Amino acid sequence: MKPVVEKICTFSLAQSCEAMENFVSYVSSKYEANAMKAISYVILGCVSLLIFVILRWTRTKPKPKPKPEPRVHATRSFIVRQLHSGYPALERLMEEQYENPSVLESAYTLIMQFGNEFPDLRIIQQKVKELEMWGEEDYAEKILRLALKDANEKQKPHEAYEYEMFLVEVLIYKGGKSDLKSGLKCECLAEESLKDARRPLFKAIMHKMLENRERAKENWDEFIMVRDPAIGHQIDIDFDQFEHHVLRLQIATKKAAERKIQINSFTSYK
Repeated sequence: MKPVVEKICTFSLAQSCEAMENFVSYVSSKYEANAMKAISYVILGCVSLLIFVILRWTRTKPKPKPKPEPRVHATRSFIVRQLHSGYPALERLMEEQYENPSVLESAYTLIMQFGNEFPDLRIIQQKVKELEMWGEEDYAEKILRLALKDANEKQKPHEAYEYEMFLVEVLIYKGGKSDLKSGLKCECLAEESLKDARRPLFKAIMHKMLENRERAKENWDEFIMVRDPAIGHQIDIDFDQFEHHVLRLQIATKKAAERKIQINSFTSYK
């Protein structure tokens, strides 16, 4: 069978029918009784080779590029038409993530924490922060003042201290002079029995915002002395950098106050 294999390997699909007949004659004379069997193998091999070539060609054949869809310009009439179709509203109905946090959700979670026997101070801090980020410090202040009053009435000094410290932070982010002066009068800032680095830090921020740089520097130096080096050791800034960040806070609170005035004037306009 070796000559047959060699013939198959050198056989070309482009050969003529005459070459094929000569090849069959050669096999018949060579193998006589087994000629039909050998010829069958040859034909089967040729057919398999032909199928392989066709399949390979179809796979490598470059696909025609799809025609680009005509671009629809977002004209005002098209936008109105799209809105009137109702599909944007339907998509929102289908895709709205109702579990996303919101102002009301944060305020509700904050109130629920104050109703617990052992409130989670980390959650309270996070929800107060969220309300501050959304410009709803008034919500946070009202809730904290009510919680502080309730803790004092129930003679829970530890809770009252923590709630008032959160209140001071809210007053800082409100940023008004009256808010800052009210924050400096809070009893938690005069408490010396607990080692709490927030006391000198908050006082440094408020004095700096009230343009009392000397007092701010004194409180900042105290903060550096009493802070826990094991916590927040990667945060290492000097007083000049501290002043820069306080200025950023003042600019942000000023812009927020201006926006509120503009919104109130617009909504009250008749």
